[in-house]
Amino acid sequence: MADIHHEAPSIEGVAFSLPKPGSLDPLLEALGVTDEGQTQLAGDTLHRRFGLAEGGAVIRHYRLGCEKLDYVSFESVDCRPQVDPGPSNSLWFQHVAIVVSDMNRAAERLMPHVVPISESPQWLPNGVAAWKFRNAAGHAMELLWFPPDQGHPRWHQPKPSLFQGLDHSAIAISDSDRSLAFYGVDLGLQLRYATLNQGVEQGRLDALSDAKVAIHGLSGSSPCGVEFLRYLNPPPQQPTAAALQPQDALYAQILLHAPGAGSGRLQCDPDGHRIWIHS
Repeated sequence: MADIHHEAPSIEGVAFSLPKPGSLDPLLEALGVTDEGQTQLAGDTLHRRFGLAEGGAVIRHYRLGCEKLDYVSFESVDCRPQVDPGPSNSLWFQHVAIVVSDMNRAAERLMPHVVPISESPQWLPNGVAAWKFRNAAGHAMELLWFPPDQGHPRWHQPKPSLFQGLDHSAIAISDSDRSLAFYGVDLGLQLRYATLNQGVEQGRLDALSDAKVAIHGLSGSSPCGVEFLRYLNPPPQQPTAAALQPQDALYAQILLHAPGAGSGRLQCDPDGHRIWIHS
């Protein structure tokens, strides 16, 4: 039998719903993203991507470093009231982690455009600095700074930009084994790290009392990955991401490139987080 080699999948970035187009323009300008145009969807392509039978969608494509950051606005689709996103242990929680070369300078630049989740940038016991916030649309985001001996080598190149790219998208989950089976076995990603984060700095980062989080990070053939946040304390809180519809501001899709995926398919993970799989 011929030896068949299958190219590994790769996470390219994340797409977020944006009910009010233009509301994130000041933040995107501060981040220094590259505008890569837009795509319009209707009919079968709209249904395949978002499960909607009517209306249309405009996807505005941006790039930060090597990763994609897409924002989706819908036309002729009924809007839904914006909901309180809840705490960081809500099971529909999802953020993108942006790596920076100078945490204090990056946080200062974004502060006028965001609402902090964290009290302030936190330097964790392992030396990594992190700061979580929500943008004007309610999407959770995080800034990350890695010391020289941690993180992917691409974050330690000479003369880096202030905002370098996406390290991962973090999602709150209810069961680590179930999520590892889905992303590792079903989607073909590989486990890269596993940690248990706790202590006063983690609590300040998440704005949660006595936070204790089991974390697993997976990725494919590209450095950008998906990170599981399994809250041991306080425990995970409903609802899951399955409750979100495409026109909801908190709706998101992880963008997964998988050779052989054809025209694309939409999948849900065990907690309802969406993955758009395309070739």
